[in-house]
Amino acid sequence: MSVHQDLVLNAGLSVTSRLLYVVLQARVDDGISLEDVAPLVGLESGEQVRPFLDELVDAGVVETRRHRGRAPGILLYQAPLSQERRTHECIGCERCGECSCEHIKGLCRICDEIERVERAAQEDVERWQRQRDARATYAIGRGAARLHRWDCPSLSSPEKSLDQLESSRPYARTAGWLHWSRLPDLYTAQELRLKGCRKRRCAMCGPDPL
Repeated sequence: MSVHQDLVLNAGLSVTSRLLYVVLQARVDDGISLEDVAPLVGLESGEQVRPFLDELVDAGVVETRRHRGRAPGILLYQAPLSQERRTHECIGCERCGECSCEHIKGLCRICDEIERVERAAQEDVERWQRQRDARATYAIGRGAARLHRWDCPSLSSPEKSLDQLESSRPYARTAGWLHWSRLPDLYTAQELRLKGCRKRRCAMCGPDPL
């Protein structure tokens, strides 16, 4: 546990509120109530703790507001929140409806990551399709160790990658990420000749010699 020295040495805060902040940072994850905290900061009841908690809220280092998708609780910050963040109401994510206050307004961190991966997947499929339309029949996978046919079963295809994307989607919120298996780069025979490609051919799909 660490407490920023600017908070501990802030003469604008009462000694009790500074002690309260230290105690909360040490115990806030334990699910204790203000009644439990009171004797730890030299007070007799949770009601007596409230003014010092409000003092920390006004300083922007503690937040007690309800946020969408979260259980009621106390949030602690090492650096004070900006005035705008202290006063605005909780903004729900446009995709999932949960709190987006700690990321982009209207989009929570996980949904932002999901959108980023979805955009990357769409761009990758479009790139792969353009290369196929240009009659690129040779493929080099992510490992770049061998030369394959574009339809080699050992490589990712749009169908395989999209299926994997959908299968990981139910776990994205818990895991905090969504997986996209990048498609191989495709080349025409002429492009590989110009590159001077000398890769060994895949024994499974047996691409034509260059």
